[in-house]
Amino acid sequence: MSIELRNNPELQKVAKACLDYGNPVVCFSWVARCYRTRFGGTFHKSRLAELERLGFLAKDGETSCGGHRRYWRILDPARILDPAGLAELLRGCSLN
Repeated sequence: MSIELRNNPELQKVAKACLDYGNPVVCFSWVARCYRTRFGGTFHKSRLAELERLGFLAKDGETSCGGHRRYWRILDPARILDPAGLAELLRGCSLN
């Protein structure tokens, strides 16, 4: 588990919103709706790139909507460094 994710409540919330969407493929606007519903407010699109760098997301295919929408795939738990640790981390966070 990345120490950056452990120590960054904002990234934890974005990761949780990705999982809450309920589909392995997400885009910013879809995750932003889940985030707004669960936590209020919004987050910057760059947070998805940070989650990619940490191994939680991967770019999925090409963009659409004239290049204005980037799709991300939530990686299989087996590909995340510590899937059990991630699940426990997100369960243990006060992500109201």
